[in-house]
Amino acid sequence: MNWRRKISLEREVVRVEGDKKNGRIRISSSFEITSFQKWCRIGLVFQFSETIKWYEYNSSLGLQFNNYRLSIADRQGKCLFSERRSFMDFASLFKTAYSGKRFLGRYTAIHRGEVAILDFIPPHPGRYKLDFDLAAEEDFSEPGHRRMTSFQELVLWVRAGVEPLRGPGPEYPHKRIDLMKVRDIMTHPIITEDEDVLVTKIVKDMAEQGIGSVVITSENKPEGIITERDIVSKVVLRNKRASETKSREVMSSPLITLEPDAPVEEACECVAKGGIKRVPVVENGSLVGIVSVRNILTKKPGCAKRFYPHPEVRVLASRCKNALCLVVSCFSFFRAKRREFEREEKKVRDIMTHPVITEDEDASVAKIAADMDKQGIGSVVITSKGKPAGIITERDIALKVLLTDKEANGVKAKEIMASPLVTVKPEVSADETCKLVAKKGIKRVPVVENGSLVGIVSIQDLLRRKPECVREFYS
Repeated sequence: MNWRRKISLEREVVRVEGDKKNGRIRISSSFEITSFQKWCRIGLVFQFSETIKWYEYNSSLGLQFNNYRLSIADRQGKCLFSERRSFMDFASLFKTAYSGKRFLGRYTAIHRGEVAILDFIPPHPGRYKLDFDLAAEEDFSEPGHRRMTSFQELVLWVRAGVEPLRGPGPEYPHKRIDLMKVRDIMTHPIITEDEDVLVTKIVKDMAEQGIGSVVITSENKPEGIITERDIVSKVVLRNKRASETKSREVMSSPLITLEPDAPVEEACECVAKGGIKRVPVVENGSLVGIVSVRNILTKKPGCAKRFYPHPEVRVLASRCKNALCLVVSCFSFFRAKRREFEREEKKVRDIMTHPVITEDEDASVAKIAADMDKQGIGSVVITSKGKPAGIITERDIALKVLLTDKEANGVKAKEIMASPLVTVKPEVSADETCKLVAKKGIKRVPVVENGSLVGIVSIQDLLRRKPECVREFYS
């Protein structure tokens, strides 16, 4: 499908003709967006004429004329995007048809074209306002150079649900922005506790609210954060009693934070680079929200590849760090293999993690916590007489051991494991597994064949191979 054909199939939301008065073209119009998680495009259809006369022509002078202003505001009138630039900044890239003659140092041309000037994702459904202002008449003079321009036509349009085209290039000059801000996706209000509160209270908050982290404050200012992993590694593994341990002894600090007006792309970068799952949002020193991987993927499912890259890409990056020449050949090989793999129906056998870390049902929770910390994992499958019988996660340890103020050394795995197990067979399709995980509200599914444990599939495994499944888990 060619570019013009593709454009014609897109849904046009609004088309407005510019009103030419007093040497300017002004457009002010509102439009309704319903498909707010998809790309939209603002473009223009234009026709203008120019007469140029020069003795010693300097092409850089063309960058100085016909400035325009473009802005987008939401229904409350809050400006989401504003830009001022020269129309000639990208005029040389327009897909135009022009006719002209050059004689005696004078050149006259008529330009006609259609060009997208902005691709964007609306932060929410609703009504938006578009304002456009352009100098339609201009007489620009320099020593040895004179240019006169006049716009005969200028139409602005908005199309929704488009596929962003690749650029830059002579056929499609544009810029791509994300109007969505951190404040549009963050969770608020937030559960917080003072740094002197005991860990028992923190665990109770997690159990009652069904959350995986609590922000810790000092004099009402955000100071740190406590997650289930912090509790397991800093309380259980150190044989501390939750009823005798204060939050400040366990919290992760200093905090990595974001401002509410930061773009969502910045939040993605922060989470992906930092290897973290949650980032508090701070404004003027006060905590106003928190952004998690779940928040981001709920509004921007396309970010799944950022958080869960394809395993072949990760292996390639680690093995070829100091061998650039090998990277090219390996990347080409893996890309070809990946395309071949993606054409086939994916089975659990192809995406599962194996071997699986297991523990016997009589093992102490302290030993299980130590193994989880050593392996850097968040769950362990529990076996009974060599057969899979249950599963223990960091949340199980935090809620079922510390909440009752028991000592991890005195609690056996079978006392806190989640059972019976939800399992799948290795020949089950990845699509069926996605639906099972979403329906049961779980993050990991052991893979069992002929009664034996052969692997485990997590949400991360599924998203690395099938990022399009993200809506199943984060909707």
